[in-house]
Amino acid sequence: MSIIATSTTGTYVSAMLIAKPPNEFSEKDLTAFVDLVVSEGEVSPYRLLERVKRARGLVMIYDGEILVGTAAVKNPEPGYRADVFAKSKSRADDTTYPIELGYVVVAESHRGQGLSWSLVDAAMPFANGSAQYATTRGSNVAMQRVLPARGFAADGFPYPSVEHPGEDIHLFLRASDLPGATSE
Repeated sequence: MSIIATSTTGTYVSAMLIAKPPNEFSEKDLTAFVDLVVSEGEVSPYRLLERVKRARGLVMIYDGEILVGTAAVKNPEPGYRADVFAKSKSRADDTTYPIELGYVVVAESHRGQGLSWSLVDAAMPFANGSAQYATTRGSNVAMQRVLPARGFAADGFPYPSVEHPGEDIHLFLRASDLPGATSE
């Protein structure tokens, strides 16, 4: 899928968006995904490739041959998920939110062009209507706008980031779209 985004300066970027399960990407693409996420300082590289390969779906945006955006619908480990909900003092049952939207990263060179909207929109179908959660730093203004616009609601309280000392992490929840499903 091709997308055309406009920056705040009025320049246009023509990019290629690819969304599919991790096993359909090459090792080169998966490594580029991990490298971009790590280079932008979003998460620890420890076991990142393993977690990326376990995701339900990945989204990548390429500008020519350069990967400039990533997103994933992840299958988080139950202990990690429970820890996120506990740290945020959420009263929601973490097991009700089995899916995590994450690794939404836009290369600094391509920020301000609306690419995070395209990444999130392309990732959402991989959740298959299941309830999801996402976390973002308080300073990530783009995701603070995108998540509520896509049905996520802030929950609990911000908690200190381990990866970014001095910053807080915010938890967002999105209810299931499935008929008869319940989420808090």
